[in-house]
Amino acid sequence: MFKKLLFQLFVVVLLVATVSGCVAPPAAQPAAPSQGSSSVASGGQVTGTFYWIQNTAWHPVHQLTQLSFLEGCNDEGITCQLATTDEGSLEAFLALAEQTIARPDAKGVAMWAGGLPAVAPIIEKAKARKIPVALPHFPVPEGTFADNAVQIAADTSKYPDAIAKAMCDQLKSAKGSVAVTQNGPNATENAVAKGFADGMAKYCPNIKVLEPQMEGAEPTKAIAVAVSIMQATPDLLGALSTTGGGPTTWAGAQKETGKSIIAIGMDYTRVNLDLVKSGQVFAIVAQPLYDESKGSAKLLFQMANGIKVPYWTVLDAPVVTAKDLGEYYSLLDRMETKMRATPTPKP
Repeated sequence: MFKKLLFQLFVVVLLVATVSGCVAPPAAQPAAPSQGSSSVASGGQVTGTFYWIQNTAWHPVHQLTQLSFLEGCNDEGITCQLATTDEGSLEAFLALAEQTIARPDAKGVAMWAGGLPAVAPIIEKAKARKIPVALPHFPVPEGTFADNAVQIAADTSKYPDAIAKAMCDQLKSAKGSVAVTQNGPNATENAVAKGFADGMAKYCPNIKVLEPQMEGAEPTKAIAVAVSIMQATPDLLGALSTTGGGPTTWAGAQKETGKSIIAIGMDYTRVNLDLVKSGQVFAIVAQPLYDESKGSAKLLFQMANGIKVPYWTVLDAPVVTAKDLGEYYSLLDRMETKMRATPTPKP
């Protein structure tokens, strides 16, 4: 009953955003870390607190990553806390990261950092304090940051090819255009957009891939971006969104324009799975949100105890269509009861 209520609340939030032309969810000051697992490792191993640093913490995708990290901490038997803020700005994130690595109990941090160069000085400071850093989801080349940082993510140079193949299999010999939208510029989404375009040129060269446009995180604005693309592109046949809000973006745009396209988006939130199940979106890409977040806890604990780990732990990101949704619904059935409600935007 609670899960059903939570889902209904999230849908209402999206509907309110669509109707009222609201602004983004209210920003919050960097929050004091909230308590996660309270268990402590034994046997003389390094203990202390391991932190998950993330902004835009209200977002369902981000909530899933936070809970996954805490599950990993519980499995490792270590004390972990969330250092999060609902604010979405880079400045808020950097301030939060600085505060967290300065904490005397910090023994390791996982940062949802987007591969941004701005985090390099913070990682250097963490190294000076002998704090290992795990960077999930946004892989960058080894040497980009100090050597106390490691990656855990899918290979963005490979899985976009499978997305392009799935799109071309649906479009077959049709001629026209396909759009690409991103939440914003970052290491993962930039690479996925490029890899997808390269794959489309290989599998269906008659299709023109449009230059990526930024849809952002706020649903109303994102749908407006997609609607404008559809209206400006009469021969639009399909769209890829490289962000977790993308399925809602392109389902909403199709509804507003009355035109159907082959839409593929990211991430296995319940809203996204339901859009695939109902046929409003063709597929989602199961970026390894759970595995990379949970795995970050294990990597941090290993590094804190002097165990050498590979620079990049590579994970899979399969294309998921309606016939393959079961395992992702099962995961959400377990995780959603722990999520807080998404804040209602103010009109």
